[in-house]
Amino acid sequence: MPLIAIAGPTASGKTQFSLQLAQALKGEIICADSRQIYQDMDIGTAKPNAKELSQAPHHLFDYVDPRQSYSVAAYRKAALAQIEAIQQRNQQALLVGGTGLYFRTLLYDYNLPEVPAQPALREVLEQLPLETLKAELLAVDPIAGERIHLNDRFRLVRALEVYKTTGRPISSFQTRSSGLSIPCLYVGLRLKKDLLYERIQMRINQMFQDGLIEEVQELQAKYGEDLPLLKTLNYAEVIAYLKGDYDLNAAKEKMFIHTRQYARRQRTWFQRDQEIHWFDIEGPQDIQSAVQWVIEQLPKHG
Repeated sequence: MPLIAIAGPTASGKTQFSLQLAQALKGEIICADSRQIYQDMDIGTAKPNAKELSQAPHHLFDYVDPRQSYSVAAYRKAALAQIEAIQQRNQQALLVGGTGLYFRTLLYDYNLPEVPAQPALREVLEQLPLETLKAELLAVDPIAGERIHLNDRFRLVRALEVYKTTGRPISSFQTRSSGLSIPCLYVGLRLKKDLLYERIQMRINQMFQDGLIEEVQELQAKYGEDLPLLKTLNYAEVIAYLKGDYDLNAAKEKMFIHTRQYARRQRTWFQRDQEIHWFDIEGPQDIQSAVQWVIEQLPKHG
């Protein structure tokens, strides 16, 4: 049976959509989010909660120690193994998330640089300001430099790591097939901007109600204040608040701005994948209609 891949920007309803599909199809959900794979990072990554996790088998959530360097190649290997195991059980595999590179490496013949992590070099690069990393990457690899956002420290560091190790820009390694390389029904969810922004704001408020500040403090205590993942979306803003750089309302506003920017980058990325069948979601009835459409299409993609 074909894989069902469910993509889209943050806060677009992917979790509820995938759970309804999983329940209808005896499906098992595979994480395709580059932060939800990490242990203990729950609230700030909008990871499915305990109730949601109990509604269907979930894989590759809470999979990696936050201190571990985890590559896209390692993710691809783990995700492909999960897809194969689920299909061998005659269950429906659902790939769900918002990390475009994860989808591309799994669904297409996508080449990745076979360059292992360089701990000493990475440690040096991770200490540099984001502006310095961005400028250096633009100088040696304008394609990757334009594509990778200023706040995406992990990808900036990785791109420079590959260049400094091989002498070749990372963009020269990254090529993909013109079409899907595995049997797959590839769908995406999208919302009008006003509705998406409203849902983002609601999610941010819910994160604080659920204990985001306490989660950040627990992560600092367990893994140290220098944990690189604490410099990512929703965690960096809370840390700045805890340091007194700005008040709580300002922290929420910065989270809102940065999440909007992230959602825009996600939309741009997924729009390049012409194989995606998009659903415009405005309410629960649209989710239900999309679920029914997928069920009806499955026999055609076997």
